[in-house]
Amino acid sequence: MDRAHRDEVTPSSTFSVANRNTQALARRDTFEKRMPIDVSVVRDLTALRALESEWRALAAVGPGTLFRGPDWLLPWWLAYHNTLGAELYVLVGRATEADDAGTNVGDVVCLAPFYRRTVKVALLDTRELRMIGDAGPRPPSLDLLARPGWEDKAGAAFARTLTEDAASWDLIELEPLADPSRVRATFVQRIAPAGFAVESAPSAGGASRVALGLAPTDASDATGVITTHGDDLATLRKGMSALRRLSRLEWAERDEPSPLADNEAASLLEEVGMDLGKQGRVRLARLDDAAGEAVAAALVVDDGDRAVVLAMAVDPQVPPKRAARLLHAEALAARSRGCIALDVVTGAAEYPMPQLPTSKQQALSVRIWGQSKTASVGRTVNSVAKRARRARETPAVAAAQARAAWTKIRTAAASVAHYDRYGLYRGQLWTRGIEPPQGLELGPFTEGDFDKLDEARRADLIEQLQLDEETARRFWRRGDNAVLATLGVRPAGIAWTARGPVEVPELGRTLRMSKYDAYIHSVFVAPAARGRAVAPVMLEHLAKELRATDAYRSWALISSHNQASIRAFQKASFTPVCDVIHAKMATVDRVVCRPPDPEAEELLGLDQ
Repeated sequence: MDRAHRDEVTPSSTFSVANRNTQALARRDTFEKRMPIDVSVVRDLTALRALESEWRALAAVGPGTLFRGPDWLLPWWLAYHNTLGAELYVLVGRATEADDAGTNVGDVVCLAPFYRRTVKVALLDTRELRMIGDAGPRPPSLDLLARPGWEDKAGAAFARTLTEDAASWDLIELEPLADPSRVRATFVQRIAPAGFAVESAPSAGGASRVALGLAPTDASDATGVITTHGDDLATLRKGMSALRRLSRLEWAERDEPSPLADNEAASLLEEVGMDLGKQGRVRLARLDDAAGEAVAAALVVDDGDRAVVLAMAVDPQVPPKRAARLLHAEALAARSRGCIALDVVTGAAEYPMPQLPTSKQQALSVRIWGQSKTASVGRTVNSVAKRARRARETPAVAAAQARAAWTKIRTAAASVAHYDRYGLYRGQLWTRGIEPPQGLELGPFTEGDFDKLDEARRADLIEQLQLDEETARRFWRRGDNAVLATLGVRPAGIAWTARGPVEVPELGRTLRMSKYDAYIHSVFVAPAARGRAVAPVMLEHLAKELRATDAYRSWALISSHNQASIRAFQKASFTPVCDVIHAKMATVDRVVCRPPDPEAEELLGLDQ
C-alpha cells in the first residue's frame, strides 16, 4: 500500500477501532468479571417443561403467581407460538455460589420468559425478543423473576447475557411489565450503559384494583347474575361464547378486532379454565336481560389472595351500570372466598367500578434497541412516527371537547338518520342431531305444491306463517328452495335457501356467493309451534339438503333485535362473523362490517 492511500484510510480505521474499544470498556465497567449467576438460554419446550417446578416456585414470590408462572404461560405458548411464528428464548439463571438463605450452587434463582420472532419494521426483517404471554387475553402484568435477595444479581446477569448475545436480536419489546420491579429496574440500568437505546412508557395493559377489606354486604343488588364454574365444560363453553360475542361488539365500537375472538384465545381460555376449574379457581359470570340474552359477562380467575377479572365485555347498547352491577357481585363473591382484592384487567372500555375503594395498577412498556443496522433504521423510523403522532394528537382538554361535540352531532343526527344493525352468521353445514318435536314432519315445498292447496288450506298457511304470496312466488321464480314443517295437518314453519347471487332488500345489495355457498333466509315459525325447536330442526334439515348439492357453507343475516332467530341459528351450530350496520341519512346509504372481516366484506361487495 502506498503512503497516500495509507494516509487516506487510517483515520477511518482508527475511529472504528476506537469506537469498538469504547463499547468494550463500557461493557467491562458495567458488568463484573465473575457473575454469581450463570445464565443459559432455553429454546426447547421439553427442557422448559423440566423446569416447571422451579419456575412455579419463583413465580410464587410476590403477587401474580398464576400469570407469571408455567400454569398460564405454557398454555399460552402452545396456543400462540405457531400463529406468531415464535421460538422460545427463555433465560434461566443458576447460582454459581451459595448464600446464607439456603441457595445452593446450581439452583435456579432467576428466569426471564422471553420468546423471539421476526417481524417487518420499516420493511426490514427485525428480530424481536418479547415476553411470553403478551398477546391475546393479557393478565394485569408480566415480570422477570428472581429469588428474594437475588433481584439485583438477576437483572445484571440478564443484561450481560443479552449484551453478549446482541448479534442475535435487534429489538427487545417487553410489556405489560409489573411496576415497580427491582429485577427489571436493574436490568435496564445495566444494559443502557452498554450502548443500547432504552425507551420506557406506560403500557396499554394494567388493571383497576378493587379493595375488598371494607366492602359492604349490601352495596348492590346481584339479582340476575348467573355464575358458571370452570369444571362444567359445556356451560363454560356457552358462557365463553357469550363473552366473545359481547367482546366483538365492544371492540367493534373502536374499529378493532377483539383479542378474545380468535381460535387461539378460545383454546387458551378453555384449557386454563378447565384446569383451574377443577381446583375451584375459575368463574364465568354473566348478566342477562329480560329475554335471557347475555348483556355483560366476565371471566374471573383466582390468583393467590386476589381475584382477577381476566376478560370482561358489556353490550355497548346497555347502560354502564350493568357493568358496575356485575363487578360488584363478583367483588362480594371474591371476598367471600377470602380474596383481599379484585383486579379488573383493562379492556376495550373503562368500566364504572362498584362503590368500593379502587386504585389503578399501571403496567410498563420497555423497548431496547440493539446495535445492528436494522435496529438503527427501525429506531429512526419509530422516532419519526412518534413525532408525527405527537403533532397530530390533540391536547387532552381539546380532545374531550371534541368527543363532547361529536356526541352532540350524533344525537342531533339521530333524528334524521336511520341505522339498522344485523348479525352475519356462518354455518359449516354441520348437524348436531337436534331432536325434533313429536309429530313434526319436514319436506320440500315448491310453487306447484302451493298451487295444489285448496283455498282453505292456502289461507291457513298464509295466516300461520305470515306468508306473502307475491314474495313467495318471487323466491320460487328466482330458484330458491323452501322447506315446510308441519305438526299434524297444521303448518309449523318455513325456511328458504338461495344459491348464487342473491339480492338482499334489507341492505339494498346483492350477495356475491361462490358456487359452494348458500344463503338461508326468511325463516318463520308459526306462533302455536314456537318454543319447540322447530327452527333449529328446519335448519339442520336444510344443512343435509345443501350438503347433498355440494354446498359446504351457508350464510344468514339476522336483525340484532330478533333474539329468537339468533338463538335458533346458534343452536344449529351457526357462528357470528360480524355486525353489519346499514346507515341511511339523506343521500347517504352505507353498509359497514364491525369488526372488519375479509370474507364478510367480499360477500357483501365491500372489498371493492
